[in-house]
Amino acid sequence: MFSFLKFKSKSATGAAGVELQADGISLAISIIGENGAPKISQSLYRPCKVADRKATLNEMVSELGADGLSCHVVLPPGEFKTYPIEKPKVEDSELADAVRWKVKDLLDFDLAEAVIGVYESPEDSLRGRPAQVNVVVSKSKVIQDLVDVINQSALELESIDIVDLAIRNIAFQISENHDRPLAVLYLRSGAGMMVLTKGDAVYLSRHFDFSSQALNEPSQQNAIIQQLALEVQRSFDYFESQMGQVPPQTIHLIGPSPNLPLTNMLGGSIAANAELLDLSSLFVESKACGLNEINTFAAMGSALRGLES
Repeated sequence: MFSFLKFKSKSATGAAGVELQADGISLAISIIGENGAPKISQSLYRPCKVADRKATLNEMVSELGADGLSCHVVLPPGEFKTYPIEKPKVEDSELADAVRWKVKDLLDFDLAEAVIGVYESPEDSLRGRPAQVNVVVSKSKVIQDLVDVINQSALELESIDIVDLAIRNIAFQISENHDRPLAVLYLRSGAGMMVLTKGDAVYLSRHFDFSSQALNEPSQQNAIIQQLALEVQRSFDYFESQMGQVPPQTIHLIGPSPNLPLTNMLGGSIAANAELLDLSSLFVESKACGLNEINTFAAMGSALRGLES
C-alpha cells in the first residue's frame, strides 16, 4: 500500500501480521501450507493500553516464536481515509506525488502531515468512466508511531497496509470462484465494514459506525439491525448500479461475537443470505471461529500478504 516506505524485505518460512488497535494488539503468523497456499498457523489478541504497546508486542512475539519474521502491519478503521479520484495521466512512479495535490483540499489537516498510498479501481467497475484510483491518506504521526513500535520488537517491518486490503487477502483465499464477487460484513466494537471483492481486487468498501453494546440492548437491537441492513443494501445498490456488477447472493459475516445469532437476526432484513464467514480453510489446523479469531481477523489478512505468490 504505502509503497514509498522502504522497509527491509526478509525471506523467511513465515510472516507476521500485526494490527495495533486502540485497546489492544493482534498478531497472526502465516506459513506455507501443504498445498503451497499460505495458511495461518497462530493468532493472538491481547488487550493493552497505547502506552504498553511495545512491551505487550514483545511478549506476544516471544510467546508465538515470531522473532525475526517479516512483519506486515494493517491500519485499522479510523486511522486512515480513502478518496476515489480520477487517475492522473502520469507515469506510475509519479502517481503518489500527483495524487497528493488532488486530495489536498479534501483533507482536514495540513498536506505536509499526510502519508499517502494508492491502489487502483478494477477496470470492469468503471462502466466507461476514466481510470480511477483510491487514494489512502493517514497522518504521518500515526505511521511513525507504528514504525517505532515494530522497530523496537524482534519483527522486521516490511509493509503497512489498510484493513480493506487485509480483508481482500482473506476473501481471495477462501473464495471458491475468483470470477464471482464475495461480500464480507466485518463488525467489531465501534466500527463496521462492508467489503465487496472479486478475485484479488477490492470493488467497494464502506466504513460505518457500529455499536456492539447497543446490539445487546433489547431496546436498541432492532435499530442496529436495520442500520446494518441499510448499509448492506446501499453497498449492493452501488455495486450494481454504479459498477455494473451482479451482487452476490450471500453475505459472509464475521463479528462482533461468536455467541450472538446475528445471521438469523439480519437474515430477515436483507435480500441476500447471511452466513458466518467460514475461516476453517485458512488455518493449518481447522478450528472454530471464536472471539480470538474475530479480534485477529485483520492481522490474519495482513499476515497472508507476506506469503502471497
